[in-house]
Amino acid sequence: MQYQEATLRQISPAALAVLGSMDTAYVRKVQEEGETIYAIYSADGQRLGEEDSAEVALVIARQNDLEAFLVS
Repeated sequence: MQYQEATLRQISPAALAVLGSMDTAYVRKVQEEGETIYAIYSADGQRLGEEDSAEVALVIARQNDLEAFLVS
């Protein structure tokens, strides 16, 4: 346990930000070509997909083992 704590104390802020981000996503309302869609993004901002409703986008993200959050 002490080894893990010492290792985490030496990790850079950038590396700490990435820790755990591979399983996190967010859903945001987007206007494209006059239509409202809900885009799914990985934690690092990469667009993964889009759906017609926020609820469906959240379900799709969670079905793909991502912890998903709706943001405005």
